[in-house]
Amino acid sequence: MEQVVNYEFFLRLVRKYWRALVACSVLGVVLAAIVTFGIMTPKYQANVQILVNRRTNSTGNDFAGQQADVQMITTYKELIGNQVILKPAQEMLADAYGVRRSLNDLKQAVSVTSTQNSQVFSIVVTDQSRKHSALIANQVADSFKRQVHKIIKVNNVTIVAPAEAPQLPVAPRKALNLMIGLILGLLLGLSYAALRILTDRRVHDLEFLTGELALPSLGIVNHQPHHSQRKQAANLKRHLHLTNDVQTQLSGKRV
Repeated sequence: MEQVVNYEFFLRLVRKYWRALVACSVLGVVLAAIVTFGIMTPKYQANVQILVNRRTNSTGNDFAGQQADVQMITTYKELIGNQVILKPAQEMLADAYGVRRSLNDLKQAVSVTSTQNSQVFSIVVTDQSRKHSALIANQVADSFKRQVHKIIKVNNVTIVAPAEAPQLPVAPRKALNLMIGLILGLLLGLSYAALRILTDRRVHDLEFLTGELALPSLGIVNHQPHHSQRKQAANLKRHLHLTNDVQTQLSGKRV
């Protein structure tokens, strides 16, 4: 018996297997909650805002100087992720604050964001500790400011907004994870229900036999559930007992 996937198919699927859909959806949310709240480690993000502004006394080439500073941000992005900046920051973090991170960990934790045609960019640090995220961001920014003057011989970097310890984690995104768990659970339930219906080869209505298979209808045999048959048998047995009792009483009276 072939199934046609249409609106009626999905309507019958939901009506017949709504319990499975609800159970799978709840299971998806529960698993997502376990992973989100019990397994995933919260991560905090702190950022330092840095202004790139060349200090000059002349006013005639202000625009040209600003454009040069904006273009230098691309170079600064490459330097911040380089060992020449991260190595001094790593040593200072370990000596002054007891925060020990490998260079590879620092490279993965540090990123740089900027806005087009803006002289301000941000050093963003993501760490499992809210306090350490701010310490690392400030130390990397300080190391960058000191090293860039030695490397490029330009004094145009100013830290305008030091990092502060964030209050809330940026990951995991709890509401999003729970929604993903709900959707995945619902999809799992739909897949299970659709598989059950598509692999069901039983005949469920008379129209399929007389319509699609063009078989003549010879009659309809009513089917009674087993509990109804047992109930009827019990009633019949009780009736026979009452009849036998009445007959016994009548026989006694005659004697």
